[in-house]
Amino acid sequence: MTHQINEEIRDKEVRLISSEGEQLGIMSAKAALALAEEHDLDLVKISPTATPPVCKLMDYGKYKFEQGKRDKEAKKNQRTIEI
Repeated sequence: MTHQINEEIRDKEVRLISSEGEQLGIMSAKAALALAEEHDLDLVKISPTATPPVCKLMDYGKYKFEQGKRDKEAKKNQRTIEI
């Protein structure tokens, strides 16, 4: 699943969630991006089909790294059955 981040988000308005998970409300995408840059975080669209789309402030590089670690661990613990 690919996420739109920062300048890739072209929506007029977004519902913003902070990095701690609290709702910050509906605001323009430009204001949300400015808030993300102010906190040295990325603006990531997590629910594109919602009205308005839901975006979250997060460190996207760290998120991708953690996701990769979880995927690698899941693959390592996977059992294969031979027939």
